Amino acid sequence: MELRTIGEMLEAERVFVPGYRPPPVGLCHPDAFIFEAQFEEIQTILLPDRNIASRMAKIVTGASMDDTLRKIAAIKTFCHFLDIQIEPSIAFHELAQTQGNNAANLELARFRDADNADPYPWLDLVFGDLDALDPLESQRPLESHDLAFPLRRWRRNYIAALKIAGLELSGRPNLDRMLELLSWMRDDFMIAGPAALLACIYFAPNSPPRKGLFKHLRSPNRARAIEGVRNAAWDLTHLSETIRRVNKANNSSIRLLFASFDAGLRRLAELLFTLAADEFSEGVLIDALVPYWNQAHAERIAKSLAELLAHIDDEGRKQRQANSSMSIDEMIWYGEQLLLSAEGLS
Repeated sequence: MELRTIGEMLEAERVFVPGYRPPPVGLCHPDAFIFEAQFEEIQTILLPDRNIASRMAKIVTGASMDDTLRKIAAIKTFCHFLDIQIEPSIAFHELAQTQGNNAANLELARFRDADNADPYPWLDLVFGDLDALDPLESQRPLESHDLAFPLRRWRRNYIAALKIAGLELSGRPNLDRMLELLSWMRDDFMIAGPAALLACIYFAPNSPPRKGLFKHLRSPNRARAIEGVRNAAWDLTHLSETIRRVNKANNSSIRLLFASFDAGLRRLAELLFTLAADEFSEGVLIDALVPYWNQAHAERIAKSLAELLAHIDDEGRKQRQANSSMSIDEMIWYGEQLLLSAEGLS
């Protein structure tokens, strides 16, 4: 009964995005996970974003509980009792880039403490006993992973995010920005599906989720604008890793759930899973874009994106990319200089 209540809470929050077709009984109904695990031998894996992973670690240190941490406790409890594995994926690579290896390895150890903790005090936290969990000393030795080492995928996503930010500041019409990005990916960069779909949301004229995607882009402090773009690149990297895992698990006994409290990030994950699904078509993409664009523009973007994806394995395009006159470092430098020189913004 308690698990069903927690499932209803999490479903109402829409915190999970499934990389598979949810069962008819509901995404967060405990019976579905129990049936799939026991009778179909399916293993479900939860991939949380960094905010969720970090807050799980925060709870075991004795942080004062609030409504958000109570929901984190619900995620931990739900996953523990239903044998859903929680894998932090690249979450602590993101932390290491901003706070260093020591901080990231320490938080990773505390995350593992939380993941392996007795679930019953966490269950009490969910149902209102905010003093149910005492601070815990770390139960495991500190690991020494080089989490600050630059991820190749992040660097490429950062270039794409810088390009999106530069187009946003160009003042060009919404549709022109979107089509220019797709042309740039085809001719001068690489076909980056997550970045293209983020742009579909971000450049759209009717897009409530766009607000949190590129924070501080128009700040007079241009270093803050760069920081916001770097954060957007981490969002893209989380999602590209998630979609890689979803594609790898296709037709296997593994199912993936993405978890985030960020509505814009969840919406982008939903679009990505639609794009990756076997039944993807230009029409499916049009339907996904219509809430954000008018019909004609949605059709134009969907057609261009479908054509782009159809050439993702084109050897000629790959060769042009390999022979590019600009290195990854040079593309990053150029994109950053463009943003840093955009002075006088409010």
